[in-house]
Amino acid sequence: MMKILNIAHRGIWDETIPQNTVEAFRQAWADGATWVETDFHRTSSGQMLCIHAEGELRSYTGCERRIVDLSPEEAAALRLVPPRGGAFRIPTLSEVLATVPAHGTLQAEIKSYAPDYPELFDDAVRAAGLSEKNIVVSSFDYEALADFRRRLPKYRTLWLTGLPGSMVFDPETWIGKCRAAGFDAFCPGAKDAIAVMTPADADAIRAAGISFRVYGVNSPETLKAVAPLSPAAFTCNFWHAAFEWARAVDGLELIA
Repeated sequence: MMKILNIAHRGIWDETIPQNTVEAFRQAWADGATWVETDFHRTSSGQMLCIHAEGELRSYTGCERRIVDLSPEEAAALRLVPPRGGAFRIPTLSEVLATVPAHGTLQAEIKSYAPDYPELFDDAVRAAGLSEKNIVVSSFDYEALADFRRRLPKYRTLWLTGLPGSMVFDPETWIGKCRAAGFDAFCPGAKDAIAVMTPADADAIRAAGISFRVYGVNSPETLKAVAPLSPAAFTCNFWHAAFEWARAVDGLELIA
């Protein structure tokens, strides 16, 4: 039986609770998730805000500002309004960390980066009474993640990346990049991995001591197609539904 970890992407959210909110994270932990993924921007004022990108800022608040330009006062005044439901605050890093249970793992994606990001992040983790065992740091920004890893090697790091559909996947190239930066996990998009990787490619990643994971498993078809690659984990926007999807895939068990 192959077991794959189902990670709640930006918490558990819907039309009544916005993604990347304290309420979405609390719901995920309460429903049994042990891993939750989210995003953190370091603003120009030195604040660490939890929100994905400007698209979500506009759609939920109507604000046209760049996230990095928000002052603490502006961020505190904004309210995220889902299609159905009330109004929710944009949380800070400290507020998100306060939701993490002792047994939980937060996968924190670096968005807007600055030289003091590692220090601000580590200070907040320690102030929350958590440790590096509760955290995985990820990013699409190779250089930012490599800098974070170099400066705070105690944290596990996961490299998010796309894989162009026209490429021929060479596992040694990607293994070399991960080893050069000291990354613990390699995580391409699920649909990209399905298009260009073989089970042998995934095996080569694992044989090099690097965890192989994927992001964006958001349909039963994608889960079934990616299963032959045997990823250790994936992120999903529909955390509850994924357990139902897995019942249709022979030899697969999802774990929380």
